[in-house]
Amino acid sequence: MASMTRFQRVGLGLVIGLLALTALGGIVRVTGSGLACPDWPGCYGAVIPSGDFGEFAAHQVWLEWTHRLVAAIMGLIILGYAIVAWLKHRDRMRIWLPAVLSIPLLAVQVVLGGLTVTERLEELIVTLHLATAMLILMVVTFSWLSTFQWRVVSSDDEAPFGSDSPSQARNYAWVALLTAVIVYAVVVVGSYVTHVGAGPDAGAHVGPGGAACGNNWPFCYGGLFPDGEYAQWNMGHRFLVLFGAIALFGASMGVVMLRPRARGLTFMVHGAAALYVAQIFIGAAMIWINFDAWARALHLSMGSITWLLVSGAALLAIYRAGGLRAHAQANPELRPAGVAEAGVSAESESKG
Repeated sequence: MASMTRFQRVGLGLVIGLLALTALGGIVRVTGSGLACPDWPGCYGAVIPSGDFGEFAAHQVWLEWTHRLVAAIMGLIILGYAIVAWLKHRDRMRIWLPAVLSIPLLAVQVVLGGLTVTERLEELIVTLHLATAMLILMVVTFSWLSTFQWRVVSSDDEAPFGSDSPSQARNYAWVALLTAVIVYAVVVVGSYVTHVGAGPDAGAHVGPGGAACGNNWPFCYGGLFPDGEYAQWNMGHRFLVLFGAIALFGASMGVVMLRPRARGLTFMVHGAAALYVAQIFIGAAMIWINFDAWARALHLSMGSITWLLVSGAALLAIYRAGGLRAHAQANPELRPAGVAEAGVSAESESKG
C-alpha cells in the first residue's frame, strides 16, 4: 500500500467495496429481504424506514435498506473515480476508458435495481442486475490494474526469449479471454438457474430451477439429460461449470509454460483456478444441504472473486502480448535470450 499512489489506493478500495456490495446483495437475496422495501427508491415512502413493516421482520428491512445505501455510496465513488481518471490520466486510455465505461453501466444498474423491486424479483431482471454488477466490477478492475506499469525489459539472466514468444503470448491471451467469457457465463447462468420460476413469494427459498434436480449431484436423478425445462437449465449450468473447469485447467497449465514468466498473471490464473475448484465443492455441498442460506451467500461471493481474477488475468495476458510484440519489433537485434518481463511496479507520479 505504501508504494501506491492515492489514486491507486482509491481504486483498490473501490474494487474491494464492489466485492463487498455483491456479497451484501447475496445476503439480501438468501434471507428473503429483496422486497423488504416494497417501493423504490424510498423505503415505505421514506428515506429512512419506520413503522409497521408488515410481513417482513425489521432485520430484513434494514438489510435491504443498507444494501441500497451502500450501493448509492459506491455509485458516487465510481462516478468520482471515473472523473478523476479522465482528468488526470487522459493521456492513458487504458486507465480512463474502462473507468468512463463504468458510468453508463452504473446508470443501467440503477434502472435494473429499481425494476428488481417494481417487477417483484422477476428472474430475468434479477439475472441482468447481477450480470451488470459483474461488468462494473470488471471495468473498474481493468482501470485499476492499468495504473500499474506492466513492461518488458532486457535481461540476460532471465529465461530465453524464443523467436515465437510474441505469437505464444498472443495465443495465450486468446485462451485467457475465452476462459473469462466462459466463467462469466457460469456466474450469470448460475444466477438465472437459481431464480428461474421462483416468483416474488419464494422469499429466501430457491426457485424450481435451482431445486430441479433435488439433492442429486453431479447427475440429475441418475442422468445427464433430464426431462423438463427447469432440470435442463440446471444441468446446462453444470455442463457450463465443466467447460469452465477445462478452460481454467488449460489456462493454468499454459501460464507456467510462458517464457518469459509473468508473476502477476500466474498468481491471478492459479488463484482463480483454486477458487473455482472450491466453488464446485461448495456448489455440490449447497445442493446436498438443501441450499442453506450461508452456502448460497458464500457461493455468490466466491464466484465474484473468481470472476475478478479471471477477467484481470485476461487483461494482463493481453497487455503482455502487446508489450512483447512491441518490444520484439523495436529491438530486432536482440539475441533470443535477451528479453524478460519485469513484472509490476507502481506508476511514477509526483502526486497521487
